[in-house]
Amino acid sequence: MTVMFRPLLALGLSAALALPIVAQAAEPEDAIHYRQSALSVMGWQMGPMGAMAKGDMEYDEEAFATRANNLAAVAHLPWEGFMEGTLRGDGHGIETGALAKIGDDWAGFEERQETFEREAATLAQMVEDGEAFSALRAQVGAVGKSCKGCHDDYRAE
Repeated sequence: MTVMFRPLLALGLSAALALPIVAQAAEPEDAIHYRQSALSVMGWQMGPMGAMAKGDMEYDEEAFATRANNLAAVAHLPWEGFMEGTLRGDGHGIETGALAKIGDDWAGFEERQETFEREAATLAQMVEDGEAFSALRAQVGAVGKSCKGCHDDYRAE
């Protein structure tokens, strides 16, 4: 199975599996749990790549490729969990860092999502193209910057 085929397979499976979740996520608690879980999965993938990029962890080409492809495959998942009534201060009683500003600036939030998804896809493509680790390190930085930009604007500390 080629490296790029894995995320496409995962994307197809996740899209098929996501359809029932949308219908089931009518309760704010379910949507919040879903998006927090999806964001945790993304962090699980990003963490080791960031550590490799910083030199805190030895570069492992195969592990890096797997994580880059996994990240690209799941990059679209958390956003459907940002439903009306699921933000901080919406009275649902669940701990969330998702600021109400998201609802006030949905276009900006969507722009941040698209940037993250694009940067993650670029990283996976660079791995597939056999780019040098120095280029991959820089792209990990771009992915991280897209995460930070959204967190800075839309996430409580």
